Amino acid sequence: MNLINEDITQLGNYSNKKHILIMNVTIPTTWEDINIDTYINLVPVLETEQDEVKRVIDIICVLTGKKREEVREIKLNDYNKLLKKMSFLFTKIPTKLKSKRLKIDGKYYEFKLQADNLLFGEYINAMEMLSQKNNNAIVQNLDKILLSICRPVERKFFRWKEKKMTNQLLKETLEIFRFKMSIADAYPLAVFFCSLSKDLMTNIQTSLMLQANLITKEVEKDLRVAGVGGHS
Repeated sequence: MNLINEDITQLGNYSNKKHILIMNVTIPTTWEDINIDTYINLVPVLETEQDEVKRVIDIICVLTGKKREEVREIKLNDYNKLLKKMSFLFTKIPTKLKSKRLKIDGKYYEFKLQADNLLFGEYINAMEMLSQKNNNAIVQNLDKILLSICRPVERKFFRWKEKKMTNQLLKETLEIFRFKMSIADAYPLAVFFCSLSKDLMTNIQTSLMLQANLITKEVEKDLRVAGVGGHS
């Protein structure tokens, strides 16, 4: 993380503007400092056409958690200081996957895209969210989409094993993804999932057909053993 604390000068809300306050704010300086929840609130500000001064105020509000009334009172020199710190916002978010395993808030999560490890219902839910024409709807559901392909894991007997998903673990994981997962980690996962979605659909269909064939063969075998449908 590259978060920094910055003391900025704020003029008090008085007509003579001589009352000065020092406001301490935490400033993100890279995409790694932006979690999914902050990104969800940031996207509309970055994409909506509006006056640049208003946009800057909105960006600072989202990133610092300060109210518009407070931000409007910041001195011009400090505005420029903050903008310089946040110049990364005008760069692209990294799209390269660093690792298939992530450590977030002391817990481990593993990225899986094998058809055998992905529940069909979860995949369909993710694809329904991805297929929405409204891009903001996709962003709003980013944590839920990632939950379909990024699972909680733990190391047992020198091996990584997926945790059994319960309602409580599901709730905790969604909360961790939304408020603790960096968009620098989340974005590459989402991009990779989207790029492989068509191939993945084919793989899932093939996997389901293979499973169906195996079940059919097992049933036929059981029937033969039981003498059902055999020759008299």
